[in-house]
Amino acid sequence: MAQGNPKIRIARATPLGHGARLLRVERVDGAELGFAGGQYVIINTGVTLPGGKLAKRAYSLLSSDAEQRAVELAVKRIGAGPGSNVLNDLPVGAELEWSGPWGKLRLPPGFSGRALVIATDTGITAALGIARSAAAAGAAQLDLLWLVESEDDFLSEPFVRERLPAPVRLSVARDLPPVGHPERPARACALVSELHLAAGPYDAVLCAGDGAVLYPLRDRLTSLGAPEGSVLLESFFNNPLKKSL
Repeated sequence: MAQGNPKIRIARATPLGHGARLLRVERVDGAELGFAGGQYVIINTGVTLPGGKLAKRAYSLLSSDAEQRAVELAVKRIGAGPGSNVLNDLPVGAELEWSGPWGKLRLPPGFSGRALVIATDTGITAALGIARSAAAAGAAQLDLLWLVESEDDFLSEPFVRERLPAPVRLSVARDLPPVGHPERPARACALVSELHLAAGPYDAVLCAGDGAVLYPLRDRLTSLGAPEGSVLLESFFNNPLKKSL
């Protein structure tokens, strides 16, 4: 259930290679966040944009929802972006307004079937939260496919593997064309088809990341026999539905 606008505190901050940071945050009032794996929160950075609006940014929770009082989120510094730069520079102990949790990219409570989680790019943050939570809840099988460019500089593969429970099977494909490349969706569909035919079928498929890739992926999975309504999407960027409004 969505909350009001309480504050969170940065309890710990750890550098993640070049231009990224792992934050462990907790509610100032000590209450639980009340999230499910795969959901996100919106953080008010306190920065006023040129148009007068406050810079508020969404960040997925990397943690398992078995732990509700302190959670992890990863912040990638994006150019001169005011939100990501502030969160990469704030000291431990800083407090920020937040809202949430939000998002429907989540497995149903008590899910015990076979699930495939697909992430492109920074969508791995939501995928980590889903995978860690589903494993803790006792999913029968959980496969995680991460599609990423060869020179991605956000989260490393060792970082991701370190946080995945043993039952989760991770596959990493590091030959995805760059964002916006015309062959990107087709390459992603080919990679997913190989995995689905080898390890499927699945009771649920959850996808996060590049919307320009995810929607063709959903069509491809449906053609491979995925049950209607079983493929859920969360576009981190390039959401075709927003562009059509």
